[in-house]
Amino acid sequence: MGKREKEKRMNNIKIVRLSTGEELVCKLLEDSGDSVILKDPAILIPAGRDQLAFGQWMPYAKYKNGVEINKRFIIFTVECQDDLKNQYNSTFGNGLVVPQTGGIQGSGVPDLKLTT
Repeated sequence: MGKREKEKRMNNIKIVRLSTGEELVCKLLEDSGDSVILKDPAILIPAGRDQLAFGQWMPYAKYKNGVEINKRFIIFTVECQDDLKNQYNSTFGNGLVVPQTGGIQGSGVPDLKLTT
């Protein structure tokens, strides 16, 4: 796999908010017609003040090739912060880590700490 393909896959990692209220971090592989395919979904779980944890979404199901979700059940998709993307990749993905280039200064958003 070339560098561009790795970067493309790295950029496909999104936070997807479902109509059920679940927030998933996953690889958004395909967006066609009325549905999308989510690969390696992990649910974000609040784990205390300013902390998040990952949980395997539907650990009792087989979905090696991804899960097809109808778009009507998706409220929104957004980009992940680099820390979240790095933690996801080391836990569920390919292990690729984006180097830190400096934090967000003056944003007023507290730093979130991930627990596994």
